[in-house]
Amino acid sequence: MSDERQTGNTENQVNGGRQGAVVQAGAISGGVHLHLPGDGLEDTESPLIVTVERSGKDAPYDEQTVLLETDPPEVMVREGSFRVTVESSLTGRAVILRRMRPVVLSRRPARRACHGLITPPPTFRRVAPRHFSTDLNKATPQLQAEDVDFPFSVSATDVEEFIITPAAGGDEILWHLEIDWLCAGRHGTTTVDDHGQPFALYPRSGPRLGCGYEHVPGCPAPRLALESTQGTVLVGCSKWSPHGRIKPDNGGTILDFTYPNESRAGEYYRGRVVNYTVRLTHGDPRNPRELFLVVTDVRPAPEAPKTP
Repeated sequence: MSDERQTGNTENQVNGGRQGAVVQAGAISGGVHLHLPGDGLEDTESPLIVTVERSGKDAPYDEQTVLLETDPPEVMVREGSFRVTVESSLTGRAVILRRMRPVVLSRRPARRACHGLITPPPTFRRVAPRHFSTDLNKATPQLQAEDVDFPFSVSATDVEEFIITPAAGGDEILWHLEIDWLCAGRHGTTTVDDHGQPFALYPRSGPRLGCGYEHVPGCPAPRLALESTQGTVLVGCSKWSPHGRIKPDNGGTILDFTYPNESRAGEYYRGRVVNYTVRLTHGDPRNPRELFLVVTDVRPAPEAPKTP
């Protein structure tokens, strides 16, 4: 049998669309080493990943939200601090944060509100934050650094956290943050807001409804709690310590509940999401105005299915 080899031209093509790494060869002898390019900045609207959380004191009873006397009632963040975490969305590139600025979109005189709501503070990663303050009452608010000022550099493995403390004066303010960045010769601006909506800030000096531990007649907080069916346990309980407290998801007043006898210990620890039923009952039959919210059928909420 003769050793016959065929020779000639081999044609291969790449047509249409945007391509990543492509190898074109007529014949390959030996090993092939393919080095893929890094992230393309042109493929992203912004090279930044930004997360915003409310920053509170260590105590879980720090007043961080208020409930406006509106129809329907509106929950608003009370004047305090915001924690902004910034990292790069590109695995192979660092991003220079040139500056960050607050932008006031609108303001209005503060409406009456119930200041009796509480929000458990979130849990943060242990990254040394940068502290800034700003006066949103000024015509052009600026961030004032308490220590190191801009610029900063971030990457996928080196993040920066900023504590922003805005002052609202006596108005309700809608605002957002803007971050100017530079990466691989390109520059742009990323808007930081509340999931597409402006941050809504209520002043600490805003007019109160007069609520303390007990809510005044007409306050919308008990009505919202009566309509709620799910919340987060603020004070855990067990059969040895049977009294707990729940913060409704809809912003209603804090609910007291008693540990069900038929439940297993440990199901109602702090931070657990629970479902329940609320009903209105009279205390003293001789005093028809003495009404109480009673929580029944408390049970752990089903956990969301995990994505495979």
